This record gives sequence, structure tokens and C-alpha cells, in this order.
Amino acid sequence: MLTQMRGFANSWIAKVLFGLLALAFVSWGIFANSASSGIFDAVLSLTGWGPKDMAKVGSVTINGDEFTKTLQRQLKSMAAQTGQNVTIDDAHKMGLDRQVLDNLIAQAAVGVEARSLKLSVSPAVIQGEMMREKSFQGANGQFDPVAFRRALENNGMTEAAYVALQTRMHTDAAILDTASGDTILPKAFADALNQYQGEARDVKYFDVTVSEADVAKPTDAEIDAQYKKTPDAYTAPEYRTGALLSVDAASLAAQQTLTPEELQAGYDKYKAEYFQPEKRTLIQLPFPSVDAAKKAKERITAGEDIIKIAGELGLKDTDVTLTDKVKGDFLDKKIGEAAFALTEGQVSDPIEGGLAIAVIKAVKVNPAKQPTLEEVKDQLTQRLQLEKAKARMQEVYDAVETARTDKMKFEDIAARAGIKFTEVPAISASGQGQDGKDIDLPSKPDVLKALFASDTGVENDALGVGDGYVWYEVRSAIPSALRPLDQVKDQVTKDIIAQRLRAAAASKAKTLVDALTGGKTIEAVAQENNVTVKTVADLKRNQQTPEFDGAALNAAYSVPDQGFGSSLGGDGKSARVIQVVKVALPAVMATSPDLENIKKQVRTAFGNDMQFALVKALRKSAGVKINDALWKLDTGGEAPPAE
Repeated sequence: MLTQMRGFANSWIAKVLFGLLALAFVSWGIFANSASSGIFDAVLSLTGWGPKDMAKVGSVTINGDEFTKTLQRQLKSMAAQTGQNVTIDDAHKMGLDRQVLDNLIAQAAVGVEARSLKLSVSPAVIQGEMMREKSFQGANGQFDPVAFRRALENNGMTEAAYVALQTRMHTDAAILDTASGDTILPKAFADALNQYQGEARDVKYFDVTVSEADVAKPTDAEIDAQYKKTPDAYTAPEYRTGALLSVDAASLAAQQTLTPEELQAGYDKYKAEYFQPEKRTLIQLPFPSVDAAKKAKERITAGEDIIKIAGELGLKDTDVTLTDKVKGDFLDKKIGEAAFALTEGQVSDPIEGGLAIAVIKAVKVNPAKQPTLEEVKDQLTQRLQLEKAKARMQEVYDAVETARTDKMKFEDIAARAGIKFTEVPAISASGQGQDGKDIDLPSKPDVLKALFASDTGVENDALGVGDGYVWYEVRSAIPSALRPLDQVKDQVTKDIIAQRLRAAAASKAKTLVDALTGGKTIEAVAQENNVTVKTVADLKRNQQTPEFDGAALNAAYSVPDQGFGSSLGGDGKSARVIQVVKVALPAVMATSPDLENIKKQVRTAFGNDMQFALVKALRKSAGVKINDALWKLDTGGEAPPAE
């Protein structure tokens, strides 16, 4: 999703909508939706809220429709990235609804401050940016009114709305820029950063493991407690059952028959494509001069091995052997002509090409050939059948649509039209059945997304997939529900054992670290545990290696020189015991690429923090109120706290 956002942020519409602090201003767009009733409106009127007022920031009101539209686009964006349907309930669980409202409030707070300061933007500034925007330019690189209007239409925007948004972007940015000035870092701080970032460590380590024999098996009471404590871990997702009709040109191709006349016509049409040009395997030796080439030609004619001469030139046989080349493969046309004028086994005189001087030997000559119809009949038949099947696709589509209009069942339509029918068993949005195994479906990603975006009893449009179509219907929806304990008891047991294994591994590692801290050598402790001490050198703070993943690297940098530490292994049943044996700090330099990069990162972080603090202050100054009743109606949850 972040990748999609970054791509979007490079477009002109993003420059309008995203021309603010990325931390606090992520605008997700607009899709229509509303939720209100006459009774609800009457209740709101008694509280001072309008029927669609979601929040108030100073004198600015955030409309409930605006919030819902923004949230829905966020959900659509997530669904497009993950291939899974994301519901409002999912958004609430992940806190996305609060994030969207928070972004809208932040935008409004900055807008309130801009209006209070009476900031304005010169029309010349807006016009200048409009003229420079590449999306609004024609092929000549100049502003094109037609391209401008087309771009606005594609984004559902009028010229007035575009100017208004550009104006808002500039005024809001003017406020945020007051908190994003260049930060001057003290020299001592820069030096400390340089040493922190460039520090390297040498480490000794060994790994220990535990097994299920080292931990107690859970009792029924413990299993029951784990099940009740973490119900989400044992809750089945929503499942859908359905039916599919699928057809593509490849599946129809085998059913197509061809007459001898059609085969002949196809051969005549594609005859040139089956032509096999002359191919040659050649040995080409390059030379710095014609004299050197002449001497080599004389030696080859006298019987010397041409590959031996290539070796004297510092070339291997693979460097000088050209296999199955056609004349057009040669960039130097003169050398190509000469190479293809040789008879098989013949060696050329020195060839002075435009790019090089060469001597060439024709090792093998495969003459040009025009295959007969009989020789290409099989592949030509497949090609013509596929073409015929593609031409029939509209006919099949129309037949299926007519049958659906007549309320025929999918099974009967498949039998009549001769296309594939697939019954979809209970399947989750991620493509697994109730047994947790993957279920194979035609065009699975597209079909899954469609099944979970539809509902039972809905007649859906066909999905266009490649050279074919998929029709789908949802036959039942099985809501997400907590699985009974007897169905998941084995999984609960495994989860408890996994927790105990990790705890046992951590405890074992701590005991060994305590022994090392008490004075034992790492070699002695390793020997007592029948493991081998290993050493890794030059470990950098932010550079994971095959030997040291993130957890182990953090452990190596969490203790002082000659200190001991430990980390858990990724397998859940091992731990690593670590001793830092050497710490090397880089020399302090006035400037270096690494240091400048560190400074840039810190300045950016400081700027973001300052802007975040500014936005927070503006929100508090403007005053924020949230309509709890409308929030609950739209999201089903408790409203976030106001300022």
C-alpha cells in the first residue's frame, strides 16, 4: 500500500491533495455514501449538530459523508493491494477509521490557521505551476488546454476546484514550512552520530536449544484458559460458497474443426513466418591489423588449429564461436556479407569491416528452408484453432448471458454451452478452505475479490480475464465465528507448548549468561553444553548478516565491550549466547558521505517532529469536537477523544 501511495504522490493530483506534511495529512479521496434517518436527524438537531456533521474544528465542519467517502477509498486501496476484501468492521479493528478522521481534523486545523492569518496566493503562482505541470502539456512540451481539461475530467475535478485546492495547498504549506526550517546540528552531536552509526563489533557466540521434553504438557484447564484468553486466534474467518462458469480461447480451441481449405489459407497467410533463414556456426578472430590477420590466415591454411590461434589472442573458444547466426545478427554488414559468402569449412581472407578486422571460418552451414504445409501442419492447426476460438468468444458470451436472463442454473448453462463449471466450496478471502488448505479456482485472485465484494442473490457481471470470461455467484456466506474448543484443541495445545519452549530457551540462555558474568569463559560454558563457539567480525549496528538477524544483532549492541547477552532464535526453541570481544569506533571526520547522510536523516526527523508539534498545537488552538452519535452510527465504535 505504501508503494501505491508513493506512486500516487508523484502525480499532479497528489501534489494538490498531498502538498502537506505526510505525517499528518494523508487524503484518501472521495466515494459517495451516507447514513442518516429522520429520527436521527431530529435527535442531532437537539444537540447542536447538523444531520451529517462528523466533527468541528474551530469554525470548520467535517461532513460525515466526507469522512465515509475518504474511509471507503482507503479500504478500496487496501483491497486492491492485498487482494482481500476489507470491511468497515476490519477498519475499526485496525484503527483506520480513527486515522482517517484524525487526518481530516489535522487538515482542517491548518486551514483554520491559514484563514485566520488571511494568507493568500497570487494567481500568477497558480498559473505558473499549471503551465509547468507535465500532465497539462501537449507533445510540444507546452501547456495544452485540451490536456488540462482531460486531466481534470479524469480526476472528477473542475478548473475552479483545481485552483481552490492549489491555493489551499500553498497556504497550508506556508504554515507548515515555518516548522520545517533547516536544523543546524552541533558538532559534538554530529560526531556522536558518526561514531554511533559507524561502530563495528567482533562477537563470540554459541546457540542452545530446548525440546518439548523440557517443558510440561498443558492441562485441560490451561488449554481452556488459553482458548478463552485469545479467542481471535481460534476464530474462523468468513467463508463463502459459490459457483463459477469459465471459458477462454484456449479451452475452446480443441473443439474447433478446420477444413483443408482453411488450413491451406492459413498456411498461405503465415508462410513467411515459418520460413527458416540460413543459419551458420562461425569462428571469428579479431585482429589489430590486416598484416596480423594475413599471417593468421596463412597459419590456418597450413593446418594450424584456429582455436589455438584464438588462445594466443587471449580468447577462449566460447569468445570466438558464433552459433546458429543469421546474416542479420551482424552489426557490421561487411563482415556479415563475407561470412555468409563462405562455403562450409572455408576460411576467409582478412575482412576489413567498419568495426573490426577479422578472419572467419564457416564451421557449419544450415541452408535456408521453407517448410511445407505438411511439416508445419500441427502447429498451424493449433494456431488457427485458437484464432477461431477467439472469434467465437462473443458468441459464447452472448449465449451465457441469454441463459442467465432465462434464470438457468450455472450447472445447466455449462452443459448447454460446453464450458467449465466450478463449484466453489467454503473458501476464505485468502483462498483457504475450512481445513486450512488452499483451494484452486480459475483466475483465483480476481474471483476471490469478486466473491467477497458481492453477496448471495446478486447477479454479477462477468469478469473479463485474459482471452475469456468468468461468471460467478455467491451461494452462501458463513459468518466469522469462534471455533469450538474441541475443533482447535490441538492448535491451542501447540500454541501453549510454543510459548513454553520460548520461555524455556530464554531461561536457559539467561542461566548461561549469569554463569559467564560470574567468571566462566564462553569456551568453558559452550563445552559444558556440547556446543561450539563461533566468531563473527565487523558487525555493524544496522547491517544484518546471515549469521546475525535483527534480534541477535540488537543483543550484540545492547551490552558493553566484553559484556554478555542473549537473544531468542526465530525457530522458537533456540537461543543465542553472545560475548562482545571487540568494539571499534570510526575516526571522527569533519565530513563524509555517511556522515552527511546521517545529518540529513536527523534533520528530516527533527523537521517532522516540529511539524507534528505545530499541527498538534493548531488543533488545540482551534478546538476539536466530535459527534459521538454519528461516529457510532457510521463505525459502530466509540469516538476518539476530542482535543
